Amino acid sequence: MRITVFISQLLLLSCCITKATKAGDHLEADPVRSQCRDRYLWIQVASALPPHFKALDEDRVHLIDQQLASRCGYTISTIRKEGFTIFRASFFSCFTRHQNNEFTFRFNVMVSDGGGRWSSWPVSALCPGPSWTHREITCEENFMEVNLNRGSSCGGQGTEGGQVWQKALFQAQRTASLAWQLMFLQSNGQTIAMSVPEAQTWGYTLVSTTQRVVLRSPYKQPHADVTMVAGVPVEVVQVSLFFKQKLMLVMMDMSMACIVDSSSFDGTQLLWDIPQVLPTLAGEGARFESQRFSLGLDGVLLDKDAAASRGLRLAQQGGMVKIGIPFGAEGGFRKSLVEGNVYKEVYVIPLMYEHVFSLVYEDGNSIDTRHRILKVLETPLISRLPFCINKTVGDHQQFWIYLGNIPADVLLEGIRINEKQMLVLGKPEGGLSISPIVHENGSRAYDVRLPFNDAAVDWTNEGGGVVLYSINMNFTLNTVPQKDVYYHQASVTARVFDAFPPEVTAKCLDGGISFSVVRPSLSLWEVGIGHEPLTAELVSQRGYHLTNDSHRTILDVPLFSVGYTYEEINLANFYATFKLLLRDSKTLEIQASASKRCLFRTEDMIVCSADGTMTVVANPASTWPTVQPERTSLLDRTCKPKQTDGVRVLFEFNVNSCGTKAMAGDWYVVYENEILHDRLLIADGPNFISREPQFKVTARCFYPLSAINRLSVDRTSTSKTPGFGSVRVYESLRATGGTLTQLGPRPGPNLGSNHFLTEPAEPSQPHSSPNQDRSSERQTNQLSQSSDGEAEAANPVEQMVHVSPFQHKSPQTHQLHPIHQWDHIRNELPHSRKHETLASANSQTSLSDWSRLLQESFHHELPPAASGDVPGLEWLRSVDGWNAQTRVQNIRVKPPSSIAVA
Repeated sequence: MRITVFISQLLLLSCCITKATKAGDHLEADPVRSQCRDRYLWIQVASALPPHFKALDEDRVHLIDQQLASRCGYTISTIRKEGFTIFRASFFSCFTRHQNNEFTFRFNVMVSDGGGRWSSWPVSALCPGPSWTHREITCEENFMEVNLNRGSSCGGQGTEGGQVWQKALFQAQRTASLAWQLMFLQSNGQTIAMSVPEAQTWGYTLVSTTQRVVLRSPYKQPHADVTMVAGVPVEVVQVSLFFKQKLMLVMMDMSMACIVDSSSFDGTQLLWDIPQVLPTLAGEGARFESQRFSLGLDGVLLDKDAAASRGLRLAQQGGMVKIGIPFGAEGGFRKSLVEGNVYKEVYVIPLMYEHVFSLVYEDGNSIDTRHRILKVLETPLISRLPFCINKTVGDHQQFWIYLGNIPADVLLEGIRINEKQMLVLGKPEGGLSISPIVHENGSRAYDVRLPFNDAAVDWTNEGGGVVLYSINMNFTLNTVPQKDVYYHQASVTARVFDAFPPEVTAKCLDGGISFSVVRPSLSLWEVGIGHEPLTAELVSQRGYHLTNDSHRTILDVPLFSVGYTYEEINLANFYATFKLLLRDSKTLEIQASASKRCLFRTEDMIVCSADGTMTVVANPASTWPTVQPERTSLLDRTCKPKQTDGVRVLFEFNVNSCGTKAMAGDWYVVYENEILHDRLLIADGPNFISREPQFKVTARCFYPLSAINRLSVDRTSTSKTPGFGSVRVYESLRATGGTLTQLGPRPGPNLGSNHFLTEPAEPSQPHSSPNQDRSSERQTNQLSQSSDGEAEAANPVEQMVHVSPFQHKSPQTHQLHPIHQWDHIRNELPHSRKHETLASANSQTSLSDWSRLLQESFHHELPPAASGDVPGLEWLRSVDGWNAQTRVQNIRVKPPSSIAVA
């Protein structure tokens, strides 16, 4: 710095220290706050829209725009935090009163409510000045300002100086006057002198107080030069203030130098390189000594510890001052946007650099300079692409995904997995779990976990115990508070190498078969019976018994339940087989099966097999007098028992043989035959009498019509499903108390007016029930008397079983069902003699599946006639009517003489 003075006498000036008071540090009223800081007034305005600032002086109100601000020492910060605007006013700004190192400010701040209405908020402040150094140079965002002590002592380099300044001095001596003038030195050696009013027209501002002289210049003025110092661009204004004062010429160096732009970003931190020595400010013939370096944020200096705690770094290296600011350091802020489904952000920090140095001359005098730079550093737009790391371990049976690189102002709002929404408004669903992770720099990550057995997970059984699990994930990310949404997609797969079907064991029980299935850890396998999955509903429908513990599932299947197949039926025993299937629960392909074949004792039963074979086991020896089993036959008298043991008989015949009749309903076909006993008849005048009992067993099988396949060429009949069987027994029993027990036959299916059974409401969804109590109640009634006074007893007892049709093709083995006796009584033989009447009593056995809807139909006899025909079969007329026409008429049952009737 140069001050050259030509004097005839020594001018001595003394410095005064003044006291100052501080006012207006903070306005309590919102949204405007103000504070006096060391060299400027700070105002913060909370407003969504940029506010307007107006300066007040004694005469008028001045609206502060960008041009006026750069000329008058005001800074409306170029960075606006969300909802905030920062305003700084230099102590030597225009329209500011300054007296005794105290500065008075008056402003009106206009704030918009966003709806077109503006409100005025006054700001008044009285700020005390600091202890100024000899020279202070401030590089603000929009202007340069030099503040020089007006009353420094003489000395220094005297008249000795560089050639440029010597030329400027010569020019000043020729043009100097009492009026202040400015002389600009150009880089080409040219000098330009102008008066203060002329300088103002160029945008310069000169302010003088009793102690200080201030010159202010906007950036990029015509008289400024940009020079390179150690590779860093520096904007320089070399200017001197000169004037005549009595017998002397006063000339002051008012030069300014500010760093233009020397910041960079290396991906993790902002770097700012500043030359330690700026030649324009160092002077010639003086020794340069640095006193201290300081950093500050938002216009406030920080001590070393505070700066270090924020990660700010300052170091001297080879004549350069190197500053480093980590991305996201405290004191800065981020601005973000979403472009093309890519999150981009810029980090902004309002940094202040201060260097205090001294110029020491040969005579021992020194001049201190405070060089301060307020600069907004910001990174370029940085794309923040989320990434996923697959941390899944197959043995843990769950997906584990790390979602990283989520900025601090972004929230994970939703997750779709395989097109299923799993995270809604931050709330996970199903088995999804999310754990946020917050890093030191404020960014986030998320641990996302999802079990393999979640319904949203796709999987493929690759065979050999290898299962491939896969998920397609779509993350919804939302910026706050802008609400800009972007998405990230990822596909994750995992393989498990020990995915084998579960172990199944089975054992025979007295009344059925029990299966034990090791519970699989995953939902890869479906345990099924036929085409039906084993569910709680199926268990309830079919009467199975299912129990679970943490390791196994126990399934007890009672004998005669739906799902059994029967083989090698004889009067002693038969084999029953039940089969469980283990299917791929996705493709439903059978992966394994487990079946158990057990031997059971044969009881009275009827089997309606899928291949059209009817097997009936009956006990004709229960009559009184007894019936000889070997003398029984079917409607076709040539069809004799397949097996008899003197007590019971076993008939096995096809529905197309042995005189079997058929009738078609709306959705079923009924096949019916009878087991008859050949009685010996004795002529008694015009009538015939017999001492042998009346005996008849009516056996019926019901098949779904949709399951019937008929080949009319050879008259074979097959069904996709086993049939539904019923048995009606007519027999004579000895009654207690000298009477005969008379059990009437259960009425047959009621086909209604159309002679068809009513179709169930949902035949495609069969239901079954557990085995019912096989015992039957018998009701004792008095015998009715015939016209000739002899006791006549007919004891028809209907025995019924039911089978639920499967929805898949069953094996061509018999479906076996126990005979349930129905306790209805009828005292009438099936012929047209009116003098023989019936009495009945009602009871009921519950049915299930499609047969449930047929239950009521079994309370009535078949109607006299039926309409329609089944190709290849004779049409069955009314069952009772057919019996009446084919039986011998006028037969009376007369008990043997050895049995007395009371």
